[in-house]
Amino acid sequence: MDLHNKSIAAILNNLSDAFMIMDASGRINYFNDVAAQITGYTSIEVMNMKCSKLLKTAYCDKCCLFNNQNAAPKNYKRELEITRKNGTKIPVECTTSILIDSAGLMFGAVETFKDISQIKSLENSLKYSEFKYRLLFESTKDMIFIVSLDGKFIDINQAMADLLGYNGKDELYLLENIERIFIDPIHWNVCRKHIDLNGFIQDFEVGFKKKDGTRLHGCLSANVFLDDNGHIIGYEGIAKDITARMDSFRNLYKHHQELLLLNTVALAINSSQNLDDVLPTALNEVMTLLNFSIGAIFLINNDKASFELHTEKGLSQQIYKTQAKPVFHDIQLMNFFLEKNARLTPKSIFPSFKITLKNFDTKRSIILSCFLITEKECPSGFMAFPEQETNDLSLEDFHLLGSLGNFLGGAIANIKLIQTVQKHREDLKRLTTLLFQSKEAERKRIARELHDETGSSLIGINFNLETLEKIIPYDDPAIKNIFKNITRQINHTYQEMRRISHLLHPALLTDLGLEPALDSYLNRINKKIPLHIDFKMIGFTGRIDPDIETILYRFSQEALSNTIKYAKATFFKLFIIRGYPSIIFIAEDNGIGFEPDENNNERHSLGLLSMRERTVLMGGKFFLRSEKDKGTHIRIEIPMKNGELSIFNRS
Repeated sequence: MDLHNKSIAAILNNLSDAFMIMDASGRINYFNDVAAQITGYTSIEVMNMKCSKLLKTAYCDKCCLFNNQNAAPKNYKRELEITRKNGTKIPVECTTSILIDSAGLMFGAVETFKDISQIKSLENSLKYSEFKYRLLFESTKDMIFIVSLDGKFIDINQAMADLLGYNGKDELYLLENIERIFIDPIHWNVCRKHIDLNGFIQDFEVGFKKKDGTRLHGCLSANVFLDDNGHIIGYEGIAKDITARMDSFRNLYKHHQELLLLNTVALAINSSQNLDDVLPTALNEVMTLLNFSIGAIFLINNDKASFELHTEKGLSQQIYKTQAKPVFHDIQLMNFFLEKNARLTPKSIFPSFKITLKNFDTKRSIILSCFLITEKECPSGFMAFPEQETNDLSLEDFHLLGSLGNFLGGAIANIKLIQTVQKHREDLKRLTTLLFQSKEAERKRIARELHDETGSSLIGINFNLETLEKIIPYDDPAIKNIFKNITRQINHTYQEMRRISHLLHPALLTDLGLEPALDSYLNRINKKIPLHIDFKMIGFTGRIDPDIETILYRFSQEALSNTIKYAKATFFKLFIIRGYPSIIFIAEDNGIGFEPDENNNERHSLGLLSMRERTVLMGGKFFLRSEKDKGTHIRIEIPMKNGELSIFNRS
């Protein structure tokens, strides 16, 4: 071969691969430009150089091409790493072809090699990516799978086997179809339709079936799986175990329902202090929440040693309410409940117990599971629901019924206490009203007796004294003075008696009414005390109820008395206004005032307290405003409703 032929050299230099020719001893005879670029040596530098020295590797000296020509193949291809002139290493793919003469002897070899650095880098990157993918695939705690179009598992990770309770991945590979791992096979069919339509699904909640048949809540995301040509060959997906999250959500929902139930019952308690409103509300809410078809609440009557059906829903379809007599399965427990001094250690929930309700006419019966209602340490009743419907209750449901039982027990105790207080308050109100009425009646009687009996007696004494005075001679001045003193004392006593009688109960109030009586009273005060009084009665066209007239007169007396004794005022205003729906009483002065919270004057406080109590007894409103050096203002509103304040005319 004429290696100096320029045409051949040009062709060899234009090759994309490195090219060199060696003789039988491995010395280089030709070196193209690509080989120079790869190795960093020029063709002049490598001429007649052993290939082992050029490539700085021992493969040339040991190669069978030069050491065992009879065993040498015609072509020898391999990958190796060569050292360039600057000392860097580079991977290459080499192909050695032997040159054989006509006698069959090797007289040289042709070596072609190419730089495969980029290919190796890509291979390494691909291997690393595959390693990371496989590491992620196997180490994640979520289920990952790839299935064929017909639902066969192609690949799955260990987490999937672990979460579904299988001994290993091989057990999953043996399943006929991915549908077998779903609680309902329709879940996978729906997922597949979504993927086929949109190319993917995301966060689709499904129920997986574990090997033991129990449910695992999952959240599935999946998409199509493509081959190298972009054809759909299956589906790949990842599913998270959200069982704990669903359990937490379910518990949160239960707690929310419990709070909603207790809030509804609390609202009923606040709206009405009546068991006929509270207990039906509680029963209806808990039946709706727990999906019970029948419910009843029995209360314990210790005085009668019986269980009384207070409210029910759906029971009348099974048993007549009038014949709903509970028969306890545990007689000892029944006797304990009926003891007047029965005591229980408070608990969040007590064990349920069974009763049977029988209808002796129709011989029908129903078994109910019961949940205790307790107030403090005492049993006060129980809630009853169908036994078969309570068998599926969760622990949270039992705690809900326990909370409701404790809550209702407290509500029952509070309602009973409030009803007792209200009864005592009504009794006190009635007795106080009778006391005020008796007091006024006694005042009126004493005033009348003072005026009629004592007044008449004094007039008679005075008349007899005048008769005696005519009989006894006036020669003795001492006797004359005695008669004058006695007459003066009788007249003074008579006037004082009239004043006391008027204070106890003015005759004008009974005979003419409130306005004339107050006019007379205020005029007498004005003559004795330098106090400017502004008095008006507005809107009255006739008399009002005598009892109310008396109360308004007493209010006026008390307000003016306080002003005179304590206020050091120069002005007093008294307005009584007939409005609707109330009569308004206003008393105001410009005195020194006081702090209402301070009890500096017991008499002052008792007078105001008496006014306030009388106002409350009439269902009215009492307002007091006072500040030091800013006077005192009293406003009382007495309602006119239900005949409490009848307005009538007196001719």
